Amino acid sequence: MRRAALFAALLLAVLAGALRGYWPLGSGSVSSAGGLTCSVRASCGAGEVAVFRMSGLANAHAGTATGSSYGNVVCCSGPAGLSNSCSGSYATVLRLWASDNAHVAEASGMTYTTQACLSATGTTISCQYASSCGSGYTCLATISGSTNAHVADCDGTNDYGTKVCCYAGPSVAVGGVAEPPDVAGSGSGSSSPPYAALAGAAAGVVALLVAGGWYARRRRQM
Repeated sequence: MRRAALFAALLLAVLAGALRGYWPLGSGSVSSAGGLTCSVRASCGAGEVAVFRMSGLANAHAGTATGSSYGNVVCCSGPAGLSNSCSGSYATVLRLWASDNAHVAEASGMTYTTQACLSATGTTISCQYASSCGSGYTCLATISGSTNAHVADCDGTNDYGTKVCCYAGPSVAVGGVAEPPDVAGSGSGSSSPPYAALAGAAAGVVALLVAGGWYARRRRQM
């Protein structure tokens, strides 16, 4: 019985680890996931990239990293070669109406020509928009809508409902095509927990416990 209980405890620990790895990372003023860490601060430190600027931490306008003097900067660090370049292998974080004092839009939301971007050499970069950032994605800001929007940070106070979620890391094979994982945390695009796998693990625990009980009874009978 003791051996079966040990096996069951080990399996439960593995199951708990899988659950922690699946459910989305909570986003705050400092958001970190996978290879990307982002925060809003007065200035970016060594090794950090200035992505864009905000006039405040809530209900704010935006400006580009170099075209605005706003004192709140979205700073990111992560893989080697990370930059705010909008060329090569890059992702558009947001589109801005202008380089300063601007409303923003999602990457495909409007025809704003000014962009805030993230890029990295040899690393997949992806930015998407969702109510929560899944595993592997980092929250850079929240926005009031898909177009003509204001911005806020991700600290959980006066945030907007749409999070700007970005990923920097390896690609995931989906249907034979390499692409970033889905923003909900699944490479297949599904945001549902892996119920079948969890049920199988739970069934394994039950089977071990039953087997342990049978083995203990058998020894007593012998």
